[in-house]
Amino acid sequence: MNDFLLILRVRARMFFASIRSLSAIRAVSFVFVIACFVLGAYYIFIRVFGYLMSVEVIGPGLLDRLIEMALFVFFIMLLFSNVITSFSTFYNSRELDFLFSLPVPPTSIYLAKLFENCLYASWATLTIAFPLIIAYGVRIGAPILYYPLSIASIVIYLFIPAAVASMLIAILLRIFPKLGAREVIMISIAFILGLTYLYIKINNPGLLKIFETENEQTLLLFAAQLTTVGGVYVPSTWLSNILRGFSDGSADWTFSFLLLSFVSLSTVLISFLIAKACYVRSWLSTGEHASKRSRRKSLLFHPQRQVARTILFKDLLVFVREPTQWVQLSIFLILLAVYVFSLRKTPIYFVFPLWRTIVAFANFAYISFVLATLGVRFMFPTMSLERAGIWFIGSAPISFKKVLLVKYFFNLVTAVVIIEVLLLSANLFIRVGRGLYFLLPIIGLFVAASLVSINLGLGSRFPHFHEDNPSRIAAGSGGIITALISIAYVGISIVILATPAYNYLSHTFMRMPVNYLLVYSGFAFFVLFNIFTIIVPLRIGIKSLERRDY
Repeated sequence: MNDFLLILRVRARMFFASIRSLSAIRAVSFVFVIACFVLGAYYIFIRVFGYLMSVEVIGPGLLDRLIEMALFVFFIMLLFSNVITSFSTFYNSRELDFLFSLPVPPTSIYLAKLFENCLYASWATLTIAFPLIIAYGVRIGAPILYYPLSIASIVIYLFIPAAVASMLIAILLRIFPKLGAREVIMISIAFILGLTYLYIKINNPGLLKIFETENEQTLLLFAAQLTTVGGVYVPSTWLSNILRGFSDGSADWTFSFLLLSFVSLSTVLISFLIAKACYVRSWLSTGEHASKRSRRKSLLFHPQRQVARTILFKDLLVFVREPTQWVQLSIFLILLAVYVFSLRKTPIYFVFPLWRTIVAFANFAYISFVLATLGVRFMFPTMSLERAGIWFIGSAPISFKKVLLVKYFFNLVTAVVIIEVLLLSANLFIRVGRGLYFLLPIIGLFVAASLVSINLGLGSRFPHFHEDNPSRIAAGSGGIITALISIAYVGISIVILATPAYNYLSHTFMRMPVNYLLVYSGFAFFVLFNIFTIIVPLRIGIKSLERRDY
């Protein structure tokens, strides 16, 4: 235990040393961006929760169901994140060679890595979860005790998926030591998806069901069932019971809190025992089989004479050789495909053209936010992944401007394909009007170009050349700043487009006259705003790279 605490103290000192090394401007910017994001999320949650609380009969039940579903989705995404980062943290980290050479018990190394992996995999969830539980407490008028207990419950909750993911990876590598990173990650994710499907399909088929209410009796029955959705065996249900227990003033939350704490502690203890039995052996076998693996020439390897093609093919090779990159991208794309195809089965309150138009705008906003998330995870680390080779680029007869522009256009093509396919498919399923069907993809081109520029430009401004794990690069201070700026960009764009959208809806469905000045001004301001967000971040990134001492 003393060795474990020593490793944590060293980690804490490194963290605070990195904070002290930040310039005052960067530190203030970091705090300001995070504060704006958290306050913005809190404002949105407080408005949504307030509206639901004002709806008679089904409002409070809808709010409780929304909280439970959000926590359930958080749990599944935390499992995915922890599985993807676990292999790199526990088996593929460069500092493990040093740690295992020290007179330190392997279990202490494992526990330190468990805390580290939990932090890296959960930071994004925490930035959403904290404003959510605080806004919920404010709306239900919870007592002061609610806030520290709910935050403590969230922290306890995070260790369950982290421990489960580490156990799953360790057992697979112990049973199948010849498996590579991509096979282990894919098997683990397939296992989690299978369990999730079985839970939703067999144990709790009503969790994600959309009800149709045709009369008052059906509405009352629906309201009575709202507070009973969710299975009793899932940690997200226990956490939602803790939060909901303060709304009715009962003490039922105490049992859920004790149950959540017991299961979290038990899961960590079981993972500790499994690590004690097989962590060292699985780590050694992973290194042995990695060293014995044959070096085959990649199908993508072709000597190129042109500099741009060389950079492009090198980035493709780096992406293909890093399983955590393309596996996580595959998960994102699968989930997006499921979302888009689910629009075909939405309850057809959307037969009305007004609803179809509103859903089309909401879908555009959602896809833009998803692209912002993808950008931080996959585009922001692009320059940092050059690692020690950055000095070679700096000394080569090629400018950083050309290097960054090649990366920009490659990522731009990828982003445009993703956002256009999603928008066109979703609009086709929603059956929007012809004007919106062609207008939203055009707006999507600007969004894709700006988000790629923000992520590549700020990724060059805040690089981490000493880190080889893309997830950790994205979870650093620069990645957090970029994520929040990307989300802020999407929010500002939606606000700018709100005026033309309102005029379109008013004219089409309410026969009100169009204010062409506001419409044209809104689109013009949107274009100027995007010109700024495309040019400025790239220039910041290029200047930052050129000023570095190589």
